[in-house]
Amino acid sequence: MFEECFGNGPFIFRINDAGAGPQLLAQVCIERGWREYNPETNENHWNLWWKTSGFSNGHHKNIYAFQFLNHIPKGSTICRKDNLIRYLRCMRKVYGSVYDFSPHGYNLPLEYTKLAAECSRSRPPSYRDENLRLPEEKPIWICKPVAQSQGRGIFLFKKLSELNYDTNTIVQRYIEKPLLIGGYKFDLRLYVCVPSYQPLVVYMYKEGLARFGTDKFSLNDLKNPFRHLTNSSINKLGPGYAEMKDRVGSGCKWTLRQLRRYFQQASIPDWLIWQKITSLVVLTILSQLHQIPPTVNCFEFFGFDILIDSALRPWLLEVNLSPALSNDCDADSLVKKPMLHDMFDLLGLPLYNTGLSIFNVWLDGTSDNDSFLVRVRGKPKKTVCREEDFDAKMSLKGTVTILNAAGRWRRKVRRMSAHQSSYSSTSTGRARVRSSPPTNQRSYMKLPKAQLGNPTTPLTSNVPKENTVDEDLRRPGFKTWGNGRDWRRPKARDGGWVRVWPLDSEEQLDGNNNVSISGNTGLNKMGVKAMVNKIGKFNKTAKELAKKHPAASEGQLTEFLQQELAISGDLWIPPL
Repeated sequence: MFEECFGNGPFIFRINDAGAGPQLLAQVCIERGWREYNPETNENHWNLWWKTSGFSNGHHKNIYAFQFLNHIPKGSTICRKDNLIRYLRCMRKVYGSVYDFSPHGYNLPLEYTKLAAECSRSRPPSYRDENLRLPEEKPIWICKPVAQSQGRGIFLFKKLSELNYDTNTIVQRYIEKPLLIGGYKFDLRLYVCVPSYQPLVVYMYKEGLARFGTDKFSLNDLKNPFRHLTNSSINKLGPGYAEMKDRVGSGCKWTLRQLRRYFQQASIPDWLIWQKITSLVVLTILSQLHQIPPTVNCFEFFGFDILIDSALRPWLLEVNLSPALSNDCDADSLVKKPMLHDMFDLLGLPLYNTGLSIFNVWLDGTSDNDSFLVRVRGKPKKTVCREEDFDAKMSLKGTVTILNAAGRWRRKVRRMSAHQSSYSSTSTGRARVRSSPPTNQRSYMKLPKAQLGNPTTPLTSNVPKENTVDEDLRRPGFKTWGNGRDWRRPKARDGGWVRVWPLDSEEQLDGNNNVSISGNTGLNKMGVKAMVNKIGKFNKTAKELAKKHPAASEGQLTEFLQQELAISGDLWIPPL
């Protein structure tokens, strides 16, 4: 059964096209016992392809059932700054103030005249003359090139005459009163995983990063990027990076756990902040829901940048398609490595053998004679052994690191049935997930179907009768991945990942999320409206509870909110 899901042989990961990519990502993949892709020997035999850029439609149409991509078709449009402004503006016009969480902005050069008119309106009536207007009464704007990242090309200005650009750019109102720690500006980098858009499933990782500027914040100096920009790629080059800064210390990053402890020491009530951020994330993803086609075996991994102002109001700055996976400091190691491991567990990607030794022992949970699978140098064998032989094999776990990982994986996921009639040594007969089979040759997908019963009982898998891929894809609401992962019934939590949408119990998911029915435009629009209204109610209820119970603890407020809205899962709140 395991071979049907992930193919015959080692689990192979592929990073970008030439193999160059985030070193931490490759390290995590190797720690999980995966083997790196070699174009000379592996050809098209790989299991996970991770690209920092997007994939073409052809890649999504031609993947096999055991292959997975880290991008969803059209799922990254909100990562372009100009698209994000346009989408949120449209959603604000339709749904009102619930979408008022992004600074007002303009896309240039298309909306230059609107920006000029806004700058003119923002001048006090008695100071229309440029020579008489007080400089402190001018609004501050921030200019960001659309095609740049890591803070490149960003600058601040007050006068329209100071605006100079040579490419597509956005200009937004600058948040002039950010929340400061020790006099330093900071923002939040939060990690979001979307494994499915139809039905919509959104997870947020419990940990994240607070990223600081390395010079103290001041509006008197708009040309110093270390005062106003919090990108770590910029601030790690600043003169104050290694210095011991007031309250912040050395470096430019904290974990969210450190930030929450500071909030606690400073008596800053932060429970409502995290609920507002949850709403902000889901509403942002909803803004592009209408254009996402039905897909399987792919996911999106976003980095949300959020600023908190002095009134404790969160603002969305931008959404990153490929959030940095560098390992520059201790905060990076504490957050990113566990986050990647937990995300691969969430997606059902295995801790698997490298094909070099006996790295995996898979129990047959349905057998009465304690049979199990042993993989020796990539060759599977089914073995029936006595209890003492089994104990001897399991004793290898003390000396082989990958075996430890495999045991943890085996305990975490459902026990896979080892009953197979034969093992295929080639991949020529494997079914493609999206492509249509030739008329003279039928393609079949022999994959386990998850049988879900009581949530407290472990999942079991059975081998169904052979169904063509086309028949499965034509079935309404078909969203099962090649590894049997069904996002119509998402877990409330998996490792450090917390489900923030859907809020309801699994039984209510299909009824409330009408977008799970593909091909019906009317139902899709109704579904988006219903979801926006539900998030608006969530946000409003959280505000009312925080106001009504100012002395209540975090746990009490969480319980009140869960009871008010019948939320079946956990609320996303960073750890203390």
